[in-house]
Amino acid sequence: MTDYNWFKTSYRRNLVDMHIDQWDETFLASFDPGQYYDCLQRGRIKSPMIYLNSHVGLCNWPSASGAMHEGFRGRNKIKELVDLCHTGGMDVIGYYSLIYNNWAYDRHPEWRMVDRNGKTSRERDAVGISCGGRYGLLCPNNLGYRSFISEQLQEMLDIYTLEGVFLDMTFWPMICHCESCCQRYLDETGLEIPYVVDWQDERWLQFAQVREQWMGEFARYCSAAVKQLRPGMPVEHNFANGCQSWQFGVDESVSEACDYTGGDLYGGSYHESFVCKMYYELTRNQPFEYMTSRCDPGLADHTTTKSEDTLRLHNYLTLAHHGAMLFIDAIDPAGTLNPAVYDTIGGVFGESIPYEPFLTGRMVSDIAVYFSLESKMDRKQPVNLTEYSYPQLRSAVGAAMALTDARHLFTVITGARKERIHDKKVVIVTDAPFLSAEEIDNFAQYVSGGGSLYMGGDTCPALAQRLLGLDVYGNTTEKITYIAPTAEGQPYFENMFSRDYPIHFNGSQLLARNPAGHTVLATITLPYTDPADPARFASIHSNPPGIKTDDPSLVFGRYGKGRVLWSASAFEGNPQHAHKDVFSRLIGLLYGGSQTVESSAPFFVQFTLFDDAERGRLLLHIVNVQEQAVLIRLGGFTVKLRTDKPVKEVKLLPEETRVPFACKDGQIIFEADRLDIFKMYLMEY
Repeated sequence: MTDYNWFKTSYRRNLVDMHIDQWDETFLASFDPGQYYDCLQRGRIKSPMIYLNSHVGLCNWPSASGAMHEGFRGRNKIKELVDLCHTGGMDVIGYYSLIYNNWAYDRHPEWRMVDRNGKTSRERDAVGISCGGRYGLLCPNNLGYRSFISEQLQEMLDIYTLEGVFLDMTFWPMICHCESCCQRYLDETGLEIPYVVDWQDERWLQFAQVREQWMGEFARYCSAAVKQLRPGMPVEHNFANGCQSWQFGVDESVSEACDYTGGDLYGGSYHESFVCKMYYELTRNQPFEYMTSRCDPGLADHTTTKSEDTLRLHNYLTLAHHGAMLFIDAIDPAGTLNPAVYDTIGGVFGESIPYEPFLTGRMVSDIAVYFSLESKMDRKQPVNLTEYSYPQLRSAVGAAMALTDARHLFTVITGARKERIHDKKVVIVTDAPFLSAEEIDNFAQYVSGGGSLYMGGDTCPALAQRLLGLDVYGNTTEKITYIAPTAEGQPYFENMFSRDYPIHFNGSQLLARNPAGHTVLATITLPYTDPADPARFASIHSNPPGIKTDDPSLVFGRYGKGRVLWSASAFEGNPQHAHKDVFSRLIGLLYGGSQTVESSAPFFVQFTLFDDAERGRLLLHIVNVQEQAVLIRLGGFTVKLRTDKPVKEVKLLPEETRVPFACKDGQIIFEADRLDIFKMYLMEY
């Protein structure tokens, strides 16, 4: 019997991209189900995701609705592979590509996405295409295309026994002006689709919101099509674009159409840690899935494999958030795989298998970074449909980096889970211009009840008005500015910065009036001249501070029982250590009291904590996070964990070796003798 709950205990997953054309008769001709299965075994894979079609649009099965790839010569080799996987006790997830389908694009011009100039995605001068002209893009609003999807899913599920389905590319790769979109928008709103992207225009704001609603509805349609055919079968849509800019039209509704949340991402370790926290909070069922390539740095480099340490770090950082790791490989055009790659992956996964029984409990966090999926744009910049500025991601990840380095336990919460902020000591929201009335009410309730809120940069002015009475009325013309501490704010800048030597910010700052007279911790200082004017300057290489103002840059005040810190800039997004150091001190002002975790380990060592109340245990994960191919191993360090749990024993996993510890002032204190990449401690209480 097919087990549709397989994902709850599956932490070792794999996907082999098979986006192979058929203009050469050798393409996929050497595909060998036995060799593929042997690689999966070498890789210690529990749950392989197997291609049933691709962006090329060709089917990997004998299809009546489409065309089977000629390289298979009419033989259903994928079914042979699926059967081998089942014989080996593996869970098989079927991959299907939505929207990206070259075969259907060629045969059904009426299904194509169309840009504002009437161009389709494979025309060289098409506007705003996210992935270039290799891809034939089909519109999810076209009813003919939807019927085609349903027909293909029916064929797939009739032929294959699967444990789940993965639906890729559930997003808008361009702003579509096809006949189906124009008619649907007219029917639903009585309006025409706007041709100009303008975040100050209510007509554009309405359309941007409708695009997201349409994509969420399409995701639900596709999930329902699977579940109608196979009730209970888990469905996952690729939610990677939940972290990408507005152009893709993806909000939480796509995640809500999934049984578990996941997506393929290619940022650094801090970005991975950020995404894992967001996915952990957002997913309907645990574990979430983090996908990334084994190729270095991504799949475009087909033959270069990441170092073993980098692959181990991907795996352990995901496991430290109790997520499932999926490594993506890509098949050679001939249809072969490199077994050496899977020997390496097998070593990585084999090392982590003993930890899998201990991935239980709920993640503990004192702070939340609030990430608004309705604020994935830059209101200050004119829109260029080939480049997308995304300040919120930069600022939010910057805040997360500072929190990580300062040892704070934090998570990432989106608007779909806004109620989860109420048990946090501090909430951080930064560069989030579009917050709903419900979100503003939720923040107000949180702060008035005793919570502490930091809001930075271009965050919804109505929230600053509600909580502090600030009147935000504009931005500095200058896009290089400075933050100058006042006497009240000087302790948070220490002696490095002062009113005469303010800290630099690479961007404009908001201008606001402070009629309620809340405490100003810093003011705005401007350069001598506008940096945009090259003809007039004070110093040829830089734009030093020269004009002191009384305009507030940091304002601290109270609302109800809680505290609020407003920043005219999102300086936490700056990469420099100095900015993150100041930000950490300001968060300390809001946080109050002692942190849950303290350690003498270097700043790049990350900690996550889970409380398994059912089994009466805490689970502490420690990860050596360095952005280099070969990690430096660390010597011993002290760990201090503040808890109200009556801990009776500390054990080093997976062997459950007892570790000496002391209890002092509400802290559990023990020594970690060394750190390779990962350690996990169990504390029974």
